[in-house]
Order: sequence, then C-alpha cells, then structure tokens
Amino acid sequence: NTKLTNLVVLKEALKKIKNRIGRVPYLYDFVINNSLDPVAITSEHDNYFAFLNRIKQEVLQINDYENQVLTMLSQEVLNGKRKHEILLVQALIQNENLTKDNYEKILLQNKCRNDDETLKSVYRVLDLSFFTSGNTKKYGSIPLITMENETIKLNKDIQNSLRANSFFKQLMIDVVNSGLEKSHIYKCQEKLTLFKKYSRKDACKLLNWDQDESSTMYGYKVKHQTCPIFVTYHKHDEVESSVAYGDEFIDQNLFKWYSRSNRTIHSQEVNKIINAAKNNTKIHFFVKKDNGEGSDFYYLGEAKPDINNVTEEKMTDKNGKLLPVVTINMQFDHAVDNKLYHYLRSESIV
Repeated sequence: NTKLTNLVVLKEALKKIKNRIGRVPYLYDFVINNSLDPVAITSEHDNYFAFLNRIKQEVLQINDYENQVLTMLSQEVLNGKRKHEILLVQALIQNENLTKDNYEKILLQNKCRNDDETLKSVYRVLDLSFFTSGNTKKYGSIPLITMENETIKLNKDIQNSLRANSFFKQLMIDVVNSGLEKSHIYKCQEKLTLFKKYSRKDACKLLNWDQDESSTMYGYKVKHQTCPIFVTYHKHDEVESSVAYGDEFIDQNLFKWYSRSNRTIHSQEVNKIINAAKNNTKIHFFVKKDNGEGSDFYYLGEAKPDINNVTEEKMTDKNGKLLPVVTINMQFDHAVDNKLYHYLRSESIV
C-alpha cells in the first residue's frame, strides 16, 4: 500500500514539473524547482529511466547495460553523501582520460579529503569491487572505471554509449548534477558529517572499508581500526516487554550502550571496544529513533568508552534464560544537537 501511495505522489510531482517546464523533467528539475528529493524516486525504482518507463512516459530508450550503469550511479552516487565519486564521474564524462594527479587537483579545488585510503575506496566503489556479488551483478558486473599508468577512464562500453546515445549521456549528467546539489549538506573534508543520516552500507563505504559488510554488521563491528555502532533507540518490536532496560542517553554528551547479549567483559569483541583508544580504533556512533525510520541512522560523531563505567549485567531472553551483557558509557566528542536529542528520546506516535 505504501509503495502504491508513493507512486501516486511521485507521478503527481512529475506532472506538476512537466506542466511548469513543458517537457518530461529530469531529476535535476525536481531539485531546482524545490520539488521531490531525487532519492525519493530512486529508493523505489532502480533509476529515473526505470521510473519513467513504469509510469509510461514516452522517452528515448537505453540498452540493458546502460540501464545497469544508471542503476549503480543512482543507488550509490546520487545521494551525495560522498562527493568524490560524483566529481570523478563528472570529469570522466567531460574528458575520456583523466590522470590521477588531475583528479586529486579537482578534489583539492572542491575542498575534499584526498588521502590514499579515501581514493582507494572511491576506486573500489566505481570498479565495483566494494560491493557484494548481488549488487555487482545488478550494476553490470563490469568495472565502471579502469586505471592504467596513473590514468583513469570509463570502460569502453560506457565511452561508446556516451558517444552513441545522447539520452543516456544526459541521464548520466543528470545524476551527476543532482548528486552535486545534494552533496552540499555534507562536509567533503570529513568522512562523515555530524547529525546527517547514513545506512550501514554508507558507513562501510565512507569509513573506507574494502567491502560492503553491512549484512553481517548487526549492531557493531570492529574493522580497519574503526568501529561503527548502530543503535535503534526504541525497540518496540524487537525486545520482550519484560526487559526494562536498554540503550539510553544519559545526557547530550553521554550514552549508556549495551553490547550484544551473551557477551562478557572478557569477550574479545568487547575488549576491542573498551581498548579502542589504546588500539587507535575510532568508534563512530549512529542512532535512529525506531525501525519506522528505515535503514538510515543519525551520525552522532565519534565516541570514547568510559573505561571506568563498564559493567556486566544480565538480560532475559524470550525463553526466560538469563544471558550476560556488557554496558559501557560512551562519551561523545560533540554534544548531540538539542532538537535531535529530544526527537530521538521521545516516544514514537503509533
């Protein structure tokens, strides 16, 4: 029902823009006319072309591989959460050959971080090696970019399509322009922007992990000297009503966090978190209000465990069995924004 309702809303928004500008709009037209967020369209459809086909708009056609390329860019680049991929694709549409040095100059001009780890992560996203096999197949299975002798290029199929199909080229440029517009709310010199929303996959990507491990991350994972922690604050559908405790804000600077159940102070994963500072591991804290918010969490910044406030408690599972669980007070580097703090703590209206 929700998807059908969303489709009605999307069609109505397109109709209004179309009447205003006198043609079938592109995603960027929604942006500059203060209409829908383009991601509202691509969260329900693989890409904008797929949406236009779904609602039977008469447009030019693209081939199957072009469709897969657009899907990849729409699902991974359009959201603007990291400007680096957008700038690289934009430069490669304009120039078939781009040296690594020139790309780094573009990043500097845009005040984006250009350390080696971030650059490697960007290349892994665009050559598809970051993704799971399911996503790789969905995105065409062929690396979008190739690198040889410090020169970056789009693959031959994309280059040929850009020359032969002006509609495909315009759709690619449209994703780039819309992504650039959306990227303005994120700090390009930071890996993650305070109080903005990210999914587990975003965290893997933007923390420069080799691969998308979001499907096995669950609540937290220590890897590559980083530890993203994800908390759903109101767990109405997830825990027994008899459990009277759980993750909670102590104040805007402090959070009482619970490990996974059946963990003790001596558990290896818990020790890695307690000794994060000693091991030069950065803890990144993400919270969402409840599952109704979807897969994105608000980024509350880096957090440090208070090693003097680590306790082992017992929790009751659904079968009434007592299991050990570790609680750690997490100190935020930045106080949580006042409005966000009260929003996250308030009970949801059902």
